[in-house]
Amino acid sequence: LQPSFYLYLEKTKGWLSEHRAFISDDHQKELAMNMPFERGNKNSKKAILLVHGLGDSPYSFSDLATTFSEQGFYVQVLLLPGHGSKPEDMYLTTYQDWQNIVDHYANLLKKDYQEVWLSGFSTGANLTAIHTLNNEGIHGLVFISPGFESLNPTLEKLSSIVSVFWDGISKKENNLARYSSISMHGMAQYSDSAVAFRQTITNKKITVPTLIAISEADSIINSQATTEFFADKFVNPNNHLIWYGDQQSLLIKQRTQAYSMKLDALHISTASHMSPLFSPNNSYYGKEAEKLICTNSLDEEQTQSCKQGKNVWFSAWGYQEEGKAYARLTWNPYFDNLEHEINKLVQIN
Repeated sequence: LQPSFYLYLEKTKGWLSEHRAFISDDHQKELAMNMPFERGNKNSKKAILLVHGLGDSPYSFSDLATTFSEQGFYVQVLLLPGHGSKPEDMYLTTYQDWQNIVDHYANLLKKDYQEVWLSGFSTGANLTAIHTLNNEGIHGLVFISPGFESLNPTLEKLSSIVSVFWDGISKKENNLARYSSISMHGMAQYSDSAVAFRQTITNKKITVPTLIAISEADSIINSQATTEFFADKFVNPNNHLIWYGDQQSLLIKQRTQAYSMKLDALHISTASHMSPLFSPNNSYYGKEAEKLICTNSLDEEQTQSCKQGKNVWFSAWGYQEEGKAYARLTWNPYFDNLEHEINKLVQIN
C-alpha cells in the first residue's frame, strides 16, 4: 500500500522484475501484461478503479480500460497481491490483503476526483462491491462475470480445508496474462470474498447505477444467482444486466438484455467466464490473436484436436458437442454493444 498510485506502479515494477517466473524470452512483454497501469486524463473530474479476478492480471482490463478512458475517466488498474509473478506466491496473500488494496486505492481516488466508479471482474467484482457497501463516495459500478456465488458451492466451502493438504499447482504455466494453475489457497481466498459479499449485502442494497455482464454458460460462477442478486439487491432504476445466452433462460426481464451465443458462423457455441472482457481485436485473446486455450475440458483427445486446429469451436470450459474440438472463447462478439451500454450508464449518471 503506497501513498500514491505512481509510487505503487514503481514499487510493483521492481518487485515483479525480481520475482516473476518468466515463461517466455520476452520479459518486457510479460511484465507489461502483468503490471498495474493507468490510462486516460489525470485532470478529469472522474476516475475509475479496475480490479481483476482470481489468477488473472491487469491485462483482463486491457480493452475496457480504453473504453472507460474514452468515456472521460482517468483509469487505474490494480494487480492483486499474489498475482503476476508465479502461482506459488498465492500463499503470500489473503482475501483481506485483496480487500485492503482495493479499499486503499479507491479511497485515494476519492480525495482527488469528484466522481469515482469501480469495476471488477469475477473476484474483483466481489471486492469492489464490498467496498461500495461499506463505504460512501462511489458513484457507479460495472461488473463482468461477478463471483458473488460459485457454481460449485461444495468446492467453495471446502477449498480452505483442501488447500492445507494440496494446493493444486501442477500445470505448466503457458499463459502470459494469467496463471494456468489453479491455487487452492487462492480459491479459498476467493471463497472468503464471496462469503464476505453475501454476508455484507444481506441487510443492505446497492443504490448506485450498476451494469452487470454475465454468461449463461459460465463454468465458474452461478449466473442465475447473479441475476437474483441483481433483481433484489441492486435497486437503481438505471441499472442494466447483459446476459450472454438464451433469452428464455433469463429469469428476470426488467432492465436486462440477452445476446444469443449460438453463433455457428463464428464457431461459437457458448460464452465463457472470461469472454465478455475482450474485444475481437484484442492482440492476445481476440478473434485472430495469438492465444488459443485448448485446455477446455479434461478430454485429452479433444485438447489435441484443438491444438492441431481440427474443426475448432469456442465455448465455456467443459462444454462439448460430438465431432467438435472446443477451445475457450476468449473474446466478446458483442463487445461494441457492451461499450455502448457502458456509455449509456455513464452518461445517465
